Amino acid sequence: MPKRKLKVGLFFGGTSPEREVSLRSGATVAKYLDTKKYDVIPIEIALDGKWLTDSPTIRQIGKTISTKHSTTRELAPMEKNAKSRIDVAMLVLHGPGGEDGTLQGMLELMGIPYTFSGVLGSALAMDKVRAKRVASSAGVPVLPDLWIRKIDYQKKPRQILRKIHGKVVIKPNTMGSSLGVTIVRQKSQLKKAITAAFRYCDDLLVEPFAEGKEITVPVLGNANPVALPTIEILPWKKSEFYDYAAKYEQGGSEHIIPARLSPRQEREVKSLAVRVHEVIGCGGLSRSDFILADNGQFYFLEVNPIPGMTPTSLAPQSAAAAGITFPQLLDKLIKLAREK
Repeated sequence: MPKRKLKVGLFFGGTSPEREVSLRSGATVAKYLDTKKYDVIPIEIALDGKWLTDSPTIRQIGKTISTKHSTTRELAPMEKNAKSRIDVAMLVLHGPGGEDGTLQGMLELMGIPYTFSGVLGSALAMDKVRAKRVASSAGVPVLPDLWIRKIDYQKKPRQILRKIHGKVVIKPNTMGSSLGVTIVRQKSQLKKAITAAFRYCDDLLVEPFAEGKEITVPVLGNANPVALPTIEILPWKKSEFYDYAAKYEQGGSEHIIPARLSPRQEREVKSLAVRVHEVIGCGGLSRSDFILADNGQFYFLEVNPIPGMTPTSLAPQSAAAAGITFPQLLDKLIKLAREK
């Protein structure tokens, strides 16, 4: 008797500003999921929060792979019975509402395994301020920062502005893809940068700008995670740092794998990335970003609990450098999800 194929609910889209990235990730993952092993059920979360099993993106996916889905547009096949229950949820949502533990909590209640980090790990990872505090408590070096809540800034803007000096980076606390991030060189730019960050969430952090190499390290695993090859990121001349365009436009940045590091530096940053993965509570696959400052010190910036899975994304490229193909990486993520 042939082995039953696993039903994989592929979740993508979402309500966050990172929705477009998720749509691309979803299409890419659908293309590489092995349909000999899996029945793929695409589930798009619309901008208004509805769950769709029929949409332009899903129909496009259906042109490249054989998918299974309901003819009811707003019904996700999640009922708890043998006929319709999905075996595992493949999550490729980015940003609030999909990467921050909210969807993960719902899946926990339903008893459905899902890829990447759990509720706590997802929530902590998406909160840059608290992720830095936890990582620092485990001995991971971080840059000093000023945490600003919108409610406080509205009450005492001048008092807060007086605390910011020199060249700094201003970023929304709970947003990814470098959305709302600004490098500020002059006091006159501060208000505009703060306003831009507050468009995405109600708190932000200010860090001193650190000159150096941008290094990122994916980590794969649950109980015994391992670091994948390091990546050095060289944004194109148009981008001052690894911004949205550098991340997602073809040719937006150059990725050097492995990064140009000494053997000692390579071991150090991999060890730090694994420590972050473990202390934050990540699972499956995470990706930690660091700056190798000109003083030779690595500083942890943030951890991504659901790394991008587009053709230009870093984690799949690192996995490929380790000899793990995209279909094999997806197989591993599904296996790790079912082990939790």
